[in-house]
Amino acid sequence: MFHTTNANGSGSKPLRRAADRVRELVELLGVQDVTVRPDAYVEVFGHDSTVAYPQVEVGGDVFPVHVKAARNRPFDGAGVASVNVVSGVCLFSDRRLRVLDVTGRDVGLLRPRPEPLAEKIIELRVDSRLSLYEYESSLRQMRLVRGILAGLPTSTPVSVLLDLPRAQYYLFLADALRRCMVGPELAQAWFDEVDTRRQRVAELMADEITRPGTGGVTIRLATAFDGLADHVRSVVATGGVPELEDCVAVVDAGGDHVWRLLRTVWSPRTFHELGHAGYTIEKLRASLTVEGAPPSLGLMVDSVSERRGHAAAESVQRDLARRHPGLSFTMAGLYSLEKLMAAGDSRRSRSLFFNDPGTVAVGAAGEEVDLLRLTRDSHRRSTT
Repeated sequence: MFHTTNANGSGSKPLRRAADRVRELVELLGVQDVTVRPDAYVEVFGHDSTVAYPQVEVGGDVFPVHVKAARNRPFDGAGVASVNVVSGVCLFSDRRLRVLDVTGRDVGLLRPRPEPLAEKIIELRVDSRLSLYEYESSLRQMRLVRGILAGLPTSTPVSVLLDLPRAQYYLFLADALRRCMVGPELAQAWFDEVDTRRQRVAELMADEITRPGTGGVTIRLATAFDGLADHVRSVVATGGVPELEDCVAVVDAGGDHVWRLLRTVWSPRTFHELGHAGYTIEKLRASLTVEGAPPSLGLMVDSVSERRGHAAAESVQRDLARRHPGLSFTMAGLYSLEKLMAAGDSRRSRSLFFNDPGTVAVGAAGEEVDLLRLTRDSHRRSTT
């Protein structure tokens, strides 16, 4: 449940702390033209658990945000030499993708932990139109990034990484392939759909962030696991099935220095863990500082539902810092609330990814409401 309140109110320490974290991050970055408004959204769970989202005005837009810094360590206020932004969205939605077994049941391929398949997959149904989730997330996150970049000192080097899944989505079918629960032709069709969707979302995000006012920022698409994706494609195309050990060996052989660091403290036990490691290494890469080098800030800009990935990366960073004393990590997360949510009491039911309402709704007077237009209009910043 959400309600709004005054972020500076004397009666709420969590709200004041949340607003202070936003101000500390703004000060660390040296960003101009950012205002922490006096009102905030508060998410309430049960009787005594709350999460506060102070509203930040930047670039003409307003974003309810939650800032995460290193656990138990506030920003030191010393500033940073460069800023590496990492942002991404998932692909499809439960409405835009249907993966059907022989009984006609949707197997729920996009669920975080899908149940083991009981029947063979025989059909993919993909809606080629971008989902409301993909559209809303891309616009919101990139407009927030654009506002931050426009306010940074011109002397601060900045990079932006679009961390969109590829190999991670390929691996959704890895266990099914090994159990002969999906045919190679259907798997190849899935790989093609993932690649097409990834490129479309990347183009939408890049177009939004490169509008006037952001200067010559470098924008890249994450490629660290492309070798793994190519390996899985090749194995399936030649009639084989992916094996976990082989997949890990392919990434090992790729020579990625951040992956090598990660492997000194961790080894994947499942395809699911291997896939998620692709997201973790980009958080590590963005925030890694070697002893004696100027500090870089890894700034994760994402939806609030992705905060668990932030916590997982923090845990790995602590393990690496203990194992390699010359390394340190400076990472912050700027997690914004969705502009549109599905009605419901649970986090899962509110998610546009897991509960896609489509792109057209019916208003209170029975009129048709274009949800994509509503999403665009919810941002006050001019796109010209």
